[in-house]
Amino acid sequence: MKRSFKSILFSLLIFSTAYAGDKFGDITQDYLTNNASLNVRTVIAKDPKTSLKVLEFLTHDSNKQVRQFAKNNLK
Repeated sequence: MKRSFKSILFSLLIFSTAYAGDKFGDITQDYLTNNASLNVRTVIAKDPKTSLKVLEFLTHDSNKQVRQFAKNNLK
């Protein structure tokens, strides 16, 4: 029982690591510009796992605070 539990946990760890990519990597610039609210853009700009492509989009955001969060996250 203990062995099977450990093997299941290990399998889940491997699976989650294998599929861990850049967060928000599939968001388009069009969505960020035209559809995403200020709160959504702020959360995305603050998240350290946000993809570099999305952070680069957000460095040109209309909101100064979002731009700053994105720039800080790129460092």
